[in-house]
Amino acid sequence: MPTVYRVRAVWSGFAGAPGYSNFSFMDLTTDSARNAAGAAIKAFFDGTASARATTWSVAVQSEITEWDSATGVLTGAANMTSPPAPTAGTATLAPFAGGSGYCVTWKTGLIFNGRRVIGRTFMVPGLSTYDNDGTLSTATISAAQAAATALIAAAGADLAIWAKLFTKPTDGTKPVQIGGALAPVTSHAVKDMASQLRSRRV
Repeated sequence: MPTVYRVRAVWSGFAGAPGYSNFSFMDLTTDSARNAAGAAIKAFFDGTASARATTWSVAVQSEITEWDSATGVLTGAANMTSPPAPTAGTATLAPFAGGSGYCVTWKTGLIFNGRRVIGRTFMVPGLSTYDNDGTLSTATISAAQAAATALIAAAGADLAIWAKLFTKPTDGTKPVQIGGALAPVTSHAVKDMASQLRSRRV
């Protein structure tokens, strides 16, 4: 089964922090590929910085973990040789809803276990994000779409979604991963609606 390469970005600077955004990639087997993935994620957060306060920061972590896609077992780790600098927001701090923002949906062409494989990145909390009717502002949607398109197209770093299949125990034991699939991201969507997130912890 293929190896999944995972990169974590850590959000900080607001009540309830830290928060975590995890990104999966295919074939980050060289220094150049690992650095490309880090740079692509930083560019994604740079492109969406207008929806975050100047006092908030998102830092791409230098460690890239390697996982067996079928079992969920950690098989290794490596560090970027050129980790990106943290990204600060550009919006002036104002009242905001701590658990609210928006969501980028990542789409693939794979069907696994009877369902199309998709993933989501919750951009929460969001600041200066909404129109007067409670939907996302045109500027927020445009920035998110452009940043998502660039992340998918980033050279040397193939963004992917890791789908997992777990047991469903009835005796109170924890579910165990018994299958998985890895699919490249082919497109994205940003719905014109607010998204809520109860916790940023994983």
